[in-house]
Amino acid sequence: MNQPNWLQRVLGAVLGIALFAAAFVFASILLAVVAAVALVVWAWLWWRTRNLPKRGRDGGAVIEGEYRVERDSASGVDERKESSSIP
Repeated sequence: MNQPNWLQRVLGAVLGIALFAAAFVFASILLAVVAAVALVVWAWLWWRTRNLPKRGRDGGAVIEGEYRVERDSASGVDERKESSSIP
């Protein structure tokens, strides 16, 4: 195989440097886009969850209590009836 002459070596080096610079620019743009999307997602999550600690401190809407199901003591059957208002 023929040895490359000086012109081919110079053009190869210039082309290699240009391709490396183009890859660096592309990677930088991609990194900036990913960082911007991550920032928008973080800001959205922060905005949606900013009131959660306040709700926990203020007591929120917690209703405490207890319940029991009354059953017919003789048969052990639940006497609740379903609503038949829906046709």
